[in-house]
Amino acid sequence: MHNQKVFIIWTNPLFHTSVVLLLDNPQIEVVGETSNYPDAWQQISLQRPDTILIEKTSAGVPAEVLDILENSSWKVRVIGLSLANNELSIYHREQQTVGQIADLLRFILSEPQARRESTDIS
Repeated sequence: MHNQKVFIIWTNPLFHTSVVLLLDNPQIEVVGETSNYPDAWQQISLQRPDTILIEKTSAGVPAEVLDILENSSWKVRVIGLSLANNELSIYHREQQTVGQIADLLRFILSEPQARRESTDIS
């Protein structure tokens, strides 16, 4: 198993410090970090992390983060973590080829089942 490469985007220095301490794990490699969303894409595209960990604020997820998901050419997920309420949100992009209407229906119908099977860890 390879180490999970993580890139951190933060606005609050407390978030940054806390997350760096929490990610002190031999299976995790922090490959970059920034507090500047507009400049993050260049660093992220060079490092190609498995996970981008962002500080989620009351304003939600910045549009730049969704742009990263849309423009990435590798499998990446974005985890938004809120200091205010300890809420964690996971975003990922999945690409499928739809050859027949049954493919589209199967994909749509499989999503609610996956949500029912997920567990709340709060």
